[in-house]
Amino acid sequence: MTFKAFTLVLVTGTLTACVSSGENSSVNSEWKVLNSKRPQCAKAAGITGPYSATTEYYGGSVVQVFEPGPGVSGAQAAKANACMKA
Repeated sequence: MTFKAFTLVLVTGTLTACVSSGENSSVNSEWKVLNSKRPQCAKAAGITGPYSATTEYYGGSVVQVFEPGPGVSGAQAAKANACMKA
């Protein structure tokens, strides 16, 4: 099962969401690690205001992706996404 959750995240990096994974507790652990990493990657990419991040769940793995949009260039999103994968 694959689904996406779109969330607007403020510069503070605060995210309020609920991840329910009765299938695999590692998904919750992975999600928490990515959430803690996201503010650092936004800062490293020069993102200083609100940004949009997509959380995607693929089976047993979680991927968070920065989206270009108001206040976030394609280059900034790409740099933040590279940081998230590192």
